[in-house]
Amino acid sequence: MLSKIKWLWQYYKKHKIVLSILLFLTPIQVMFQVSIPRMIDFTIDFLDNQKVPDDAFAEWLASTGSIFDLSPAFSFGLAFIGLGLIASILYFIVQSRRAWMNLKLEWMFRQEAFDKITTKGPDFFNMFRTGDLVTRMTDDVAEKLSWFACSGIFRLYEALLMVSFTITMMVFIDPMLTLWAVGPLPILIIIFFKSSSLLDKRYDHLQSRISVFNDIMESCFSGIRVIKAYVREKAQKDKFEDAALDRQKAEVDAVKVHTIIDSMYMYIWQFSILIILIAGGIFVINGDMSRGKLGSFIFYTVWLVFPMFDIGQFLVKSRQSAVSINRLLELEKVKPLVQDSANGNGIKNLTGDISFENVSFTFPGLDRNIIDNISFEIPKGSTIALVGTVGSGKSWLVNMLPRLVEPTGGEIKINGHPLNKYSLADLRQSIGYVPQEPILFSDTIRNNILMGREGVSEDLLDWAIDVSQFKREINSFPGGLETFIGTRGMSISGGQKQRLGLARALVGKPHILILDDCTSALDSNTESALWDRLHEVLPDMTAILITHRPDTLEKADMVYVLENGQVIENGLHASLIADKTRYAKIYKRLQLAEAVK
Repeated sequence: MLSKIKWLWQYYKKHKIVLSILLFLTPIQVMFQVSIPRMIDFTIDFLDNQKVPDDAFAEWLASTGSIFDLSPAFSFGLAFIGLGLIASILYFIVQSRRAWMNLKLEWMFRQEAFDKITTKGPDFFNMFRTGDLVTRMTDDVAEKLSWFACSGIFRLYEALLMVSFTITMMVFIDPMLTLWAVGPLPILIIIFFKSSSLLDKRYDHLQSRISVFNDIMESCFSGIRVIKAYVREKAQKDKFEDAALDRQKAEVDAVKVHTIIDSMYMYIWQFSILIILIAGGIFVINGDMSRGKLGSFIFYTVWLVFPMFDIGQFLVKSRQSAVSINRLLELEKVKPLVQDSANGNGIKNLTGDISFENVSFTFPGLDRNIIDNISFEIPKGSTIALVGTVGSGKSWLVNMLPRLVEPTGGEIKINGHPLNKYSLADLRQSIGYVPQEPILFSDTIRNNILMGREGVSEDLLDWAIDVSQFKREINSFPGGLETFIGTRGMSISGGQKQRLGLARALVGKPHILILDDCTSALDSNTESALWDRLHEVLPDMTAILITHRPDTLEKADMVYVLENGQVIENGLHASLIADKTRYAKIYKRLQLAEAVK
């Protein structure tokens, strides 16, 4: 529980003024509210006996009213209205601040979770499915946590104050009758402790079912082309139905427990009203209590029902929210693979030689190195090609250069400085990276190329589009650069996606360009035109190419052949071919594949 409080406090302390208002005004509002029934008490007893009740507050009100020639009954009535009006105004202020804080906390929870998720590495996204992450940032945050984090806690605060002040007033009226009224309290406490573990299990199971449900929807919509191509719509419908039924059952099970506990809190406490009516009636008949005091006592007893209901709600919702906080903490506990440790060292020169020094990489728990003790240098302004079979480690090797993952052994340097001496922002702004399958967003072509980068001129944007051989297609789109390309770029072809990805990399005028087999979907004429333009601009930057195109390999300054995470051959294209190396066999196979096309 302490960890949950500390977790919430990190958000609360950013809004100390609102917190102070709620802490300060709530007890004042409650004090005014619990004073109201005493006015009923004073009025009834005055009308019964035609004299002011023996109470200091009643006597003060009566004496104040006499100054203005008002009868005590009229004074009590005005006080009733005044107290109610003040209590209502204060209640409105408190409620509006709670509502504002609920929405603010929801935004903060979600934004903080999103910001932290974007810093995670590939291992994180292997651990958590997309649908699960969406559930944690929507249902857990909005439905389960945001209301509880402010309104739930402060309704408990208000309820405890109301119960304390009300019971104090009841004791002042009649201590013995108060004991009868608070009799159900121990029963309610026992119910909470007995039901806590059951609530935890039901809510945890519910959130996991919602995560599975959302994950199935996300997977289906993302892979809808494959589903249709293989005529698997029926299978997906059945899978979705099973997940929906599992979620429905989990929802019903959670609601059942919630409803039963809520009802027990509500009805057990209402039983005390019946006790008060019977016992209080006997006291009045026997002359041990005035009718005014019984009337106010009944008011106080009824008023205890709703605070006790809020307390019950808090105890139930606290278990539900604890599950959601645990699910968010679970995301936070996964440390990013890459930490920005530069701390403003100020090293900006990213245009020098690149060196890989005994570099290795693996994931925790994996019994082999994905990259195994690789060392080589890339001179400034040169073009190198990486060749190898699937799984040889080519993509993981280039992923380490923009620090998408960190080496688990060895070191990578640029211009003699280790990569972690550069800030992540400076490093990644100096690298243009085009993966084999460019990731596109549900936005316009312009925004997909710019990716939020400011200060990019129209001339630079036009240049990047022209070099990437994407200009003719853009001109043919109805909206040009403002054409919306849909979810994951579903409205454009694979070759267009790759050229858009290349334009995105070039528009940043990078010092280092990484191309990970990014022309595989292009026809030969378009690719030839693309490489002709790229070779015009590549002398200005260091280029690292993962490619299976023979023409590209022939133009590289150096070729490195990878196998099982190691460099097994390297050299110029011509010398590697002449020596009948492993590379020569790969090259001939690639030539045959090109000829078949």
